[in-house]
This record gives sequence, C-alpha cells and structure tokens, in this order.
Amino acid sequence: MCTAAAMLALCPLLASCDRKTDSASGGNMQGSTRTADRSPEIEAYLNQFKAGDREACFNDPALVDASFTVPEVAAGPVPPARVIVAIDASGSMAGRVSSRQKLDLAKSAAAAFVDELPETAEAGLLVFGQAGNNRADGKTQSCAAVDLPVQMTRDRAAPVRSVATIRPVGWTPLAAALKRAEALLAANGHPGEQIIYVVSDGQETCGGDPVAAARSINRGSTKAIVNIIGFAVPSGEAASLQAVAAAGGGSFVNAGTDREVDATVARIREDGRKAKNRLAQSGAVAQNRIAASGAAAKARICAGGLVANERIAVSADVAKKRIAGRDVALEERAEKVLAERHAALERRAEAFVRAAEAKGHRANAAIDAKAARAR
Repeated sequence: MCTAAAMLALCPLLASCDRKTDSASGGNMQGSTRTADRSPEIEAYLNQFKAGDREACFNDPALVDASFTVPEVAAGPVPPARVIVAIDASGSMAGRVSSRQKLDLAKSAAAAFVDELPETAEAGLLVFGQAGNNRADGKTQSCAAVDLPVQMTRDRAAPVRSVATIRPVGWTPLAAALKRAEALLAANGHPGEQIIYVVSDGQETCGGDPVAAARSINRGSTKAIVNIIGFAVPSGEAASLQAVAAAGGGSFVNAGTDREVDATVARIREDGRKAKNRLAQSGAVAQNRIAASGAAAKARICAGGLVANERIAVSADVAKKRIAGRDVALEERAEKVLAERHAALERRAEAFVRAAEAKGHRANAAIDAKAARAR
C-alpha cells in the first residue's frame, strides 16, 4: 500500500508519462493529418474542381535572331518606308561622263537605290522631261511631262525594268517633278521614312521653283528628304541643285568622273545595306520583347485564372455542404491543401516571368552584340 509520501513522489513521474503520451499521440495525429492531406480521398475530391492543365501556362517565349550584311550597325536615321526615284529625261542627259552616257549612269544609280531598299519599303519611279524635245518648239510639251511609269510598289524588278526604257528627250521640269513626288507620299510621315532621290544633270529649265517645292516636301506634312545626284553638272547649275537638296533636308553629289560615279553608286548601296540592317536589328529586338512579355503575361493570367476558378469552385462546394448540415472535415482539409498548391503555382508563375524576361534580354543583347561585331 502506497504511503502519501510515495504517492507524492510518483506524481511527477505519472504526469511526465501523461505528457509523453499526449505528445506522442499529438505527433501521431499530425502525421495522420499529413497523410490524410495526401490521401486518395483528398486527391479525388480536388480533381473534381481542377480548372485546367497547369503546364499549359508555361510556354517558353518564341525568340528570334537577326543577320547582318554591313560593316556595322549604328544608331542612325530610321529605315526608309517609301522612296521615289525621279529621273531627269532631258536632252542633256544624252551627254557623257568619261565613256558613259549620263542617262545610263542615272539608270545604274536608280537600280542601286531600289535594290538596296529594305523589303518592307515601297518604291516608285518618276520620270520628268521625257516628251517633246529640247528645242523651243518642244518646250511646252516637255515641261508638262512628269510621268509615273511605276506606282509605289514593293516589287523591286518593276522600277529596274521600267528605268531601262527611259530616253533623253526634252527640258527639265524639276519643280513639277518634286510636286508630283510630294503628292505620292504619305502625310504625317516621320523624318527619314520618306525619301526622294533626284538623278539629274542640270537645273530647272521650265520656270518652276524647285527650292520652294523641296522646302515644302521637307518641312510640310510628308517630312520627306530630297537627295540629288548630278552628273558633271557645271558649277553654276550645281549651286542651284545644291540649294534644292539643302531645302529638302538632303544632300547633293556631283559626280564628274567614272571613279566618282562608281564611288557614288557604291555609297548608295552601302547606305541601303545599313538601312536594311537597322530594320533587321530593330525588328528582331522588338519581336523578342513582345514574345518575352507575352509569355510572361500568359503565365500570370493563366495561373491566376486556374487559382481563382478552383478556389471559387471548392469554396462554393464547402459552403453548400455546410448549409445542408453535412460533415465537411475532409473538404476543409482539402481547402488547405489547395491553398498550398495555389501558393506554389503562383511562385512558379513569378519565377517563370523572371526567366522569360531574362531570356528576352539575353537574346536581344546577343543581337546587339552581333550587330556591333559585324564587319
């Protein structure tokens, strides 16, 4: 028989045993809860409300690369979108620079303008002075002759074919040609997007004001640039053409020898290649930005939609069962499991967003580096 003292001595031990038992029991209950959270019953219940395939939310951005064909791509004017080549068909274009006829040189220059345009650019061919003759009796007819044998087109072969048929005939209605070119261009253009290339060997001979016409083109709504290439133009007439080009925001080149003509055509082609590369670089970079941001936005929206739809569906089911007085112990555990899974999905979506944006940045950095290294 236990004495009071013995009972007092045993009490701490018994209490300790009780606490251990409770602790062990609690541990087993927690383990049981964790096991229940992964139970087939929980999975079966949640599968009823699955809103869609989570993997469909995470598609890598479709990034692109770019190739370059010029020595280097640097910041510069925007690539041309619309170009008009205006050829002087006055009688003096039958003259020669060294061994070649001026009009033949003009045709080569026109082909260079057109061939090296970006694929997206439109080009038109305008011919002026190709009617009547270069005598007094043919002046009226010639000065009224400003034709557009090739409408604005992306077909590179059409202007080249048409320019081969031009013959040197009459006078030089340069101002009228510029006004016709202005009417063909788009209003509200951006500087550098629209260019007029005039190929001529002399100044206005029909009484027009080409300086005013060029100024209207450059400072008006088209914001176009007027460039002029001349062939062996005398100094006085060269000054007149220089004034026209300056008023049009462009440049005047006067090629007086074979070598200068070849250098001018080579420079035209080089400028065209650089314009193509600027367009290729900016287009690829823009496409990658759109692809990366699109993939990121899709991941966020898709994951957010799945979370919202599943949360609403499960909450509605639990509420309905509570109202009906049914036991919702399993459903409540399922809600907790679902909340954890949703949190993990949202974390994955944010990680995917960061990765997609980083991929886009790396792709564009590689394009910029390739453009800078191109030689």
